[in-house]
Amino acid sequence: MASIVSSTGASGLPIDSLVTAQMQAEQQPITDIKTKVSSYNTKLSAYSTLKSGLSTFQTAVDKLATAAKFNAQSVTASDATSISATANGTAVLGNYSVSVTQLATSQKLASPPYSSATDIVGTGKLTISFGTTGTAPASFTANADKTDITIDITSSNNTLSGIRDAINAKNASVSASIVNDGTGNRLVITSKDTGEVNSLKVSVADDDSNNTDTGGLSALAYDPVASSNNMTQMTAAKNALLNVDGMSISKASNTVSDVIQGVTLTLKSVTSASNTLSVGTDTDTIQSSVQSFVDAYNALNTSMRNLTKFVSAGSSANGALLGDSTARNIMVKLKSMLSASSPTATTYKTLSDVGVSMGSDGSLSLDSTKLQKAITNNVSDVAKLFSPSATSTDPQVTYISSKDETASGTYAVNITQLGGNGVNAIGTINGVTANTTGSVLTGVTGNGSYGLQLSVTGTATGSRGTVTFSKGLAGELSSLLDGWLDTDGALTTKTDGISSSIKDLNKKADDISAKLPAIEARYRAQYAKLDALLSSLQSTSSNLTSQLAAISANN
Repeated sequence: MASIVSSTGASGLPIDSLVTAQMQAEQQPITDIKTKVSSYNTKLSAYSTLKSGLSTFQTAVDKLATAAKFNAQSVTASDATSISATANGTAVLGNYSVSVTQLATSQKLASPPYSSATDIVGTGKLTISFGTTGTAPASFTANADKTDITIDITSSNNTLSGIRDAINAKNASVSASIVNDGTGNRLVITSKDTGEVNSLKVSVADDDSNNTDTGGLSALAYDPVASSNNMTQMTAAKNALLNVDGMSISKASNTVSDVIQGVTLTLKSVTSASNTLSVGTDTDTIQSSVQSFVDAYNALNTSMRNLTKFVSAGSSANGALLGDSTARNIMVKLKSMLSASSPTATTYKTLSDVGVSMGSDGSLSLDSTKLQKAITNNVSDVAKLFSPSATSTDPQVTYISSKDETASGTYAVNITQLGGNGVNAIGTINGVTANTTGSVLTGVTGNGSYGLQLSVTGTATGSRGTVTFSKGLAGELSSLLDGWLDTDGALTTKTDGISSSIKDLNKKADDISAKLPAIEARYRAQYAKLDALLSSLQSTSSNLTSQLAAISANN
């Protein structure tokens, strides 16, 4: 607010101090607004803290929100130096005997020696093909999955190093290098892929019109069927040879993923004895996910308790969200859900059944021994507690999958036409006609069963009983958290409302501030008039006093 310079009035009226007092009163609404805005900003900060805690908790929840999260498997090898392995969760638990008699190798070809890498070889065209070399009779069968590599060699790249660079520039299934073996510099061409099916054949169209001599580009020709070649095979293309539970197996790669279901083997060396692979449930990963769930909830619980704490009436130490209905509703719903019981699990129906208990302060604690026992005894039942699952009263109605939007509940299944052999079933879920593909029924949009997929087999039509579906604790929590954290969720609505109020208050303060200079000017004008009047009265009083004194002196 611009200041208006003035002095004490001619009458001695303290205009500045009077105006200052008046303006302090005029500015009080702005002070009140700033106090209110500060309070709102504190709440916004508190809601931001709450949203961050909920988001962190949701990340931990989602690690348990699908049954696949409980399919974590581990593989241990009796000799990890020769074989390592991983499992994707679909492997059959148990032990497997694996031995390796040969590793897969890539073919490596070397050119005749040259005195320098800058020596000119020749010009023309190189064609590198991939395939399998036969011996009886000699043959080369092209690999249908590989395309020939064609390299044009001109006067710009006809040196040993130029040809190397031209091959590598194709960024294809071979690499080239120059090796000095003591006798000279040799161009070495190596297949990037192992296995017999990736053997190499190098054909040459030499610009000197002779593709079979030892001069020019012909020096790089290699035909695995020919009796002699200009290039020398340094390493043959070989398959990996292994034995799994007594079965002999040949594979083109040392990474084998299609022998033991759900297991990927990495062959490192030939084994001297049979290697035992043990596939088991990866309890450490599941334990870690549950511990992360407990830790994230405890951090959220501590934050919420601090945000809503009561110290004393009017105390600045009270939580910023003390008495806030949204925060209180979140706390109540979370605690209620954490004590819920699964309708589909049989043994481990509650958190306490798997070692997760809630203290008097709302925090969770984990009995890792109890959880370990539950996972070992029945990991699929533990999965039902946390993730989506379903049970059916008809054993020939089986649950396949669901969507995030599928609601927990019990749904009646009715079939009017069975599916199979190119015919789609006709039926309802929850009384609503389902989408069908073959014998699979899928709940339609606009219904609680939306996305629920069921396989219906057997010969009976009509009522096929009921299916009880549960999103699982993690699934329900994730949906609840989504509702609070979404762009149109309760927390966003609340913070948007506060932000709008802050904007309105700041505008109101600006409007008041804009009027203050005119108000101050008006006060000063009013006091100036009063000062002039007082000054005039003082002058009149002084004149009267002088006249009266003169009259008194003359008498």
